[in-house]
Amino acid sequence: MKSKLLAFIVFVSLSSGVMAQDLLDKLNAESLLMDDYVSLTFKGTRISVGHSVETRKKNTLEISFMSRYWNIPNYGGNSFIADKMSARFGLDYGISDRLTIGFGTSAPNGVVDTYLKYRLLRQTVNNTTPLSISLVQTATYRTRRLNGITQRADSGDKFAFASQVLIAKKFTRNFSAQIAPTFIHRTSSRFPQDDHNHFAVGFGARYKVSNHVSLVSEYYYVANELESRETFGAFALGTNWEVSKLLLQFKMTNNPFFVEDTFITQTTRNFNFKDGNFFFGFGAVYFLQL
Repeated sequence: MKSKLLAFIVFVSLSSGVMAQDLLDKLNAESLLMDDYVSLTFKGTRISVGHSVETRKKNTLEISFMSRYWNIPNYGGNSFIADKMSARFGLDYGISDRLTIGFGTSAPNGVVDTYLKYRLLRQTVNNTTPLSISLVQTATYRTRRLNGITQRADSGDKFAFASQVLIAKKFTRNFSAQIAPTFIHRTSSRFPQDDHNHFAVGFGARYKVSNHVSLVSEYYYVANELESRETFGAFALGTNWEVSKLLLQFKMTNNPFFVEDTFITQTTRNFNFKDGNFFFGFGAVYFLQL
C-alpha cells in the first residue's frame, strides 16, 4: 500500500513539473510575441516645421514657440540682428496616447491654425509592425487678406487645408526617417492662374549624435507648383537639444512660414546664404503633464 502511495505521489509530482514547465514555456513564447512599441521615433511632434508621426501622451500639454529671422538685400529700414522676423506660438494637447489636437497663431501674417493627429500604427520592437503611421488634418484661417487675392463674397476664401499620411521607421537607436504624402487645398488663390489644390511629398530624418543632441532635416517636393511665380522646395537643416522637459531647436531654412499651405507651396527662395535667402530659426518646446 505504501509503495503504491509513494508511486502515486512521484507520478503527480512529475506530471505537475511537466505541466508547470509547459506553462512556463508558453508564457515565455507569448512574451516574445508581445508587441513592445518602439519609442521616440522623433523627439517632438514636429521634425523641423512639418509634423512627425509622434503624438503627445494622454493629458500632456506641449507649449511651443518657433521664430524666423532673415535679412533683405538693400533693405532701407533699421534692423538689429535681422531685417525681418516671423513667429508662431502653439499649444498641443494629448486627448489620448493616439490622438493629439493643436492650435497656433502666427505673426505678422495673422494666420490661425489648428490640427488633429491620430496615431494609426506604431512600430514594434519585434517588427510585427515595421512602420509607424499617423494621419494629420490641418486647417488654417488667414485673418488678414493678402493684396491681390482672388475675392469672394464670404470669408470662406481665407481658409486652407492640408491632409497628410506620415509614414516613419526607426531603423536604429540613433536614426529615424519619415515620408509624408500631402494634399493641400486652398479656398482661394492670390493669383487666378494658381491651382487651389497641390500634391506634395515630404521627407524627413533624425540622427541622434549624443544622449541630448540630434540632427534633423526636412524637405518637401511639390508636384504641381504655383504658376504665378517661381517657387522652391522647402528645406530645413537643424539641431535639437534636449534640456530636461525643454526641447531647443536651431535650424537653417529657406522659408519664413509655419503652416503647411504656405511653407510647402509658397517658398520663393532657394536654400543658400546669398541675397537674403538664409533664415535662422529658433524654437522652444515644453512638456507639461496635467
